[in-house]
Amino acid sequence: MERWYKIDNTGKIFHAVSNASNSSVYRVAMIMEEPVEPSTLQKALDKVIKRFPMLAVKVRKGFFWDFMEDNDEQLFIQKETTYPCSPINPKDNSGYLIRVLYFQHRISVEIYHSLTDGAGAIEFLKSLIFQYLHHQGKAVTADDHVLYPDDVPSKYESEDSFEKYFQKTSQPKPREKAETAFQIKGTSFDPPGINVIHGVMQASEVNQFAKQIGGSTTEFITAVLIHAIYAETMKYGLYNESIMIALPADLRHRFPSVTLRNFFSVINVGMPVNDETTLQDIMKTISEQLNKKTEKGMLQTKINRHVQFQKKLAAKLVPIFLKHHAMRYGFHHFGEMSKTMTLSNLGNIQIPESMRPFTKRMEIVFYPTKNSPINCGICSLNDRLTITFARSIMETEIIKSFFNQLTRLTGLDIEVYSNDWGEAK
Repeated sequence: MERWYKIDNTGKIFHAVSNASNSSVYRVAMIMEEPVEPSTLQKALDKVIKRFPMLAVKVRKGFFWDFMEDNDEQLFIQKETTYPCSPINPKDNSGYLIRVLYFQHRISVEIYHSLTDGAGAIEFLKSLIFQYLHHQGKAVTADDHVLYPDDVPSKYESEDSFEKYFQKTSQPKPREKAETAFQIKGTSFDPPGINVIHGVMQASEVNQFAKQIGGSTTEFITAVLIHAIYAETMKYGLYNESIMIALPADLRHRFPSVTLRNFFSVINVGMPVNDETTLQDIMKTISEQLNKKTEKGMLQTKINRHVQFQKKLAAKLVPIFLKHHAMRYGFHHFGEMSKTMTLSNLGNIQIPESMRPFTKRMEIVFYPTKNSPINCGICSLNDRLTITFARSIMETEIIKSFFNQLTRLTGLDIEVYSNDWGEAK
């Protein structure tokens, strides 16, 4: 008997807003020390996908809501041949909304965001790499930093933690319409696609530098990014909007949960910038905003508002296309227009010590959208910090300025490389 699952509270939004310019597909990838063996990777995937039942699903269309059910088809690995984070067509992917790709030394997992967030995707990737190394005959042993492929999944991994931590209030605070942030414009690739530019540096040295000037790595990187956006797009005084960076925050840090479904909130930080604004000014403002907006009470309010909106929609016996219309409106007016760019930092990834000799570093690629044609992903592994920009426009001035400023400020060597997609040959 096949099981079926409700799509979690956040996942429903991605079903509503995905379109040609917003794939809602992101990537987490591991760069290996040795070239990938495709047959061994397929063998590992066949085993590991069963350990993650919330990813081994196919979507069924309903009149009031879509839902998911078990997918028993084999998920095949694919050699990477196109740009990252391209839309996933289930009809071409055995019904799955996840794909596993390989190219030279890279193993990538691309996931439709309705299934899970970055934290869930990382757990799947780590288990996949563990099993892959095991099949290769490497001496790897599991510990608390990896979900062992042979373990039975916990029921708590599939819970909707938004529902668990939702607190009903008699009069929820209405959400004010957010101020419209500065929007990056550019020339779209033709044909459409995504170019990625990676910068790799020593994580501990970046963290040490950030601490020396009074902030965390996230605050420092965000401040440099805001400064680069201003320097390349707003310095002539043609715009006066605030530059706002959307930072996805893992709610598991504040609300205990081991769910492998979506459980995050987006925190917008930023400010208006002018020629007199210093990097320290930006860092100070960002730090104050982050401290305030990540307080448990503030995050609880966001959980409550988010779930109540979904419950209000669910209570109405209206067709799904009308519900999707309402969610698209909210996404556009309260999400897309209130940010300049998304910066997703998955932090320092923990893996078993036995896996480290066989892995180099990690990448995260966060898909651009129509209103955010450049987005940024950050993660570190084995003391290698990788900052990845994904863009759907030809212009690169902001990205070049960012890495130039980062090099000038820190004095670090930064290895920059690209997939070259969309570049003139």
